[in-house]
Amino acid sequence: MKTKKHSAGYYIGFLIFIIVALINIYPMAFSIFCSFKGNLEIFSSFTALPKKLRIENYLTAWNVGNIGRYFLNTIILAVGTLAISCLFGAMASYVLAKFKFRGKSKIYLLFISGMMIPIQAVLIPLSYIFGKLGIMNNYPVLILLYAAFCFPMTILILTGFMNGIPTELEEAMVIDGANIYQVFFKMILPLSVPGIVSVSIFNFIQVWNNLLFPLIFISDKDKGTISMGLLAFFGEYSTDYSSSMAGICLTTIPVIIAYIFFQEKIENGLMSGAVKG
Repeated sequence: MKTKKHSAGYYIGFLIFIIVALINIYPMAFSIFCSFKGNLEIFSSFTALPKKLRIENYLTAWNVGNIGRYFLNTIILAVGTLAISCLFGAMASYVLAKFKFRGKSKIYLLFISGMMIPIQAVLIPLSYIFGKLGIMNNYPVLILLYAAFCFPMTILILTGFMNGIPTELEEAMVIDGANIYQVFFKMILPLSVPGIVSVSIFNFIQVWNNLLFPLIFISDKDKGTISMGLLAFFGEYSTDYSSSMAGICLTTIPVIIAYIFFQEKIENGLMSGAVKG
């Protein structure tokens, strides 16, 4: 039986893959180990395994960091953002992918150019405008702000994905008497589920990890987000590293679970959008 021989490039690529995987896994493993240690144990042997599993670190993180309340607040923001960005982003992508009109490419580039605008560049003008309008500590406004920054990535991926949907399917529905809204909601949207799931995960992570927007636009502690809760462990003169690591582990659980359950759809959505677009 002949064994398959691999080239040197194959082994080099495999080695690079292992190195990149270790670089990505190490921070999470480090956080998990440190979340079960005390502060003194972290500083004395931060690379060693914990001598004792300190479950109380997670209880402290949940209570002191008010993680439970901030979990709920962040989920509200994330769900609202996903609903708006995916629905209206899908509508815009459908028009850009399937309709022919003057200035179509310029409008598409205008949407995509939003990816080049850093969040820091708009904080001062937005905070001034929000303050003048009296709409600080306002979840609907913050959801719209999140959605605006999610639109570029949403339209980039979904436009490429919808370009690959055969036009014949739309024509068949139109011949059967369907209007544009029926075509979109009954055919285009269901076929775009892999792409929508991919976009939703990216947008969810963006909202979940965002600290600047809630830090600037939310002053009410009861309306704080999960990223703001982690700041409770970092004081001016001392830092509770063990509880902060436990808080970090708690905040990463929803993202990990979401990726595990939707991994296949994410990969299919990205591949389909890349190949068909």
